[in-house]
Amino acid sequence: MSLPLLSPSQMAEMDRRTIEGLGVPGLVLMENAASACVEVLLRRWPLEASDRGVLVLAGPGNNGGDGLAIARRLVGLGVSAEVVLTQSESLLGRDAQTQLALARAFGVIIHEAGDLPELAAKGVLVDALFGTGLGRGIEGELASVVEAVNSSDVPVLAVDIPSGVHGDTGQVAGGAIRADVCVTFGAAKVGHFAEPGRALWGALTVADIGIPVDRLVPHVGDVLRLLDDTCLLPVRESVPHAHKGTFGHLLVVAGGPGKVGAARLTCEAALRAGVGLVTLALPVETPVDSLASLRPEVMVERVPGEAGAFGMSSLEPLRRLAVDRSALAIGPGLGTAPGTVSLVRALLRGTAIPSVVDADALNAMVGEIWPKANAARVVTPHPGEAARLLRVPTDELQRDRVKYASMVADCTGATAVLKGAGTVVSAAHGAWLNPSGNPGMATAGSGDVLTGVIGALLARGLESSVAACGGVYWHGRAGDEAASARSERGLLASDISDSLGCVLTAPTMSPAWAAWVGSLPEGWSAS
Repeated sequence: MSLPLLSPSQMAEMDRRTIEGLGVPGLVLMENAASACVEVLLRRWPLEASDRGVLVLAGPGNNGGDGLAIARRLVGLGVSAEVVLTQSESLLGRDAQTQLALARAFGVIIHEAGDLPELAAKGVLVDALFGTGLGRGIEGELASVVEAVNSSDVPVLAVDIPSGVHGDTGQVAGGAIRADVCVTFGAAKVGHFAEPGRALWGALTVADIGIPVDRLVPHVGDVLRLLDDTCLLPVRESVPHAHKGTFGHLLVVAGGPGKVGAARLTCEAALRAGVGLVTLALPVETPVDSLASLRPEVMVERVPGEAGAFGMSSLEPLRRLAVDRSALAIGPGLGTAPGTVSLVRALLRGTAIPSVVDADALNAMVGEIWPKANAARVVTPHPGEAARLLRVPTDELQRDRVKYASMVADCTGATAVLKGAGTVVSAAHGAWLNPSGNPGMATAGSGDVLTGVIGALLARGLESSVAACGGVYWHGRAGDEAASARSERGLLASDISDSLGCVLTAPTMSPAWAAWVGSLPEGWSAS
């Protein structure tokens, strides 16, 4: 859980400290960045570059300077390279002006803004328009350039991040370039792994250009980190003389009329995640045939209810059950009947064991002040549930998932898991983004499986953020394993649960994660 994802402002501060504090000239960093891009470009497309040449689209600022240096280095290696300056020369920074003069001295052909050569004739395009510093949408003539690049079918290398992708959030306002390869510098950025930015870079390479990232991380504020294989926990540690009680006992309060399947998924996932015992509490009116497919390993306790749902008459029996259990998982399939809502609020106020709160248990707390947690607590909202808790529009929340995950954590006093593509885990002492998982996991019951996994880890005694990070990453990896075995199409939540054990020995990774691991600079590790 140690790989940093930096915001553009954090990266800029690292640049400043490297240049002003450590005495490394900015031009040296620019040269190193260009060298890394040229190496990747020629390794990936040697024939295309040598046969039809390279066209660099250079914008203002340092990203354009990087592009000019790339073109000059290619020409020095005997590769035809041209540059289109998309802005006036006067807008180039000092180092970029130096690179422009050097490029001209080396004979690089420079096209002025508006003079765009035929893209389809080129072997490779280099996107050096904006990089991570762009905080607005691409408009006007530049939007036409982006559209032309995306329509050209020519391979694209993006410098730092595909132009149009917001480096802080991964959001795209207007158009953005779709790159085949992206070379970023020092560390990956938040926008590389937050959707929709994550879908636009193809394969990602992180280049060491001389910025001591590990040394400078403590000086740039709170850093989002990328979950990795260090989060994977063994199903069972080797404990001499262990018995089922050694690994915890999870109480599951889930399932209402017509939704006992949600409870089943939660219970079975908890068992797959290594908890020693699972007790499922259900209202006495729940039909027996609803339990016919429940795993025989799951113990069932009947409690009073109201018309087949949990209600206030369930409260004291549930509290008594909780006394001897290691953790509580509450919410999947509960429903939102008034009595159930009251029951959830009262149970959360009076329960002193670790808990994971999901689904309708979260809906029950909308508009309520969350009681102080007397033990570890994890909340797992999807975007709609989080938006209801925070009373903001869902589309606004999705535009900055890291920020709003932190707000959910503050609101609930818990470790927050904001589910979705690029799930974010936020706690008082840090935040993490998950790269594992795939679109096939967007299926009914997937979140119930996650609740079971996190509940199992809490029951086994893990601290809330460790259980949340481990559960989220493990759940995503299990989804990748299931998709590898069965394909994303038709993936079921139960397939994810069944694959939990497999991923502890199988090397299956999501394509985005595999690309990232394969590109780590020397000295970095993904495990």
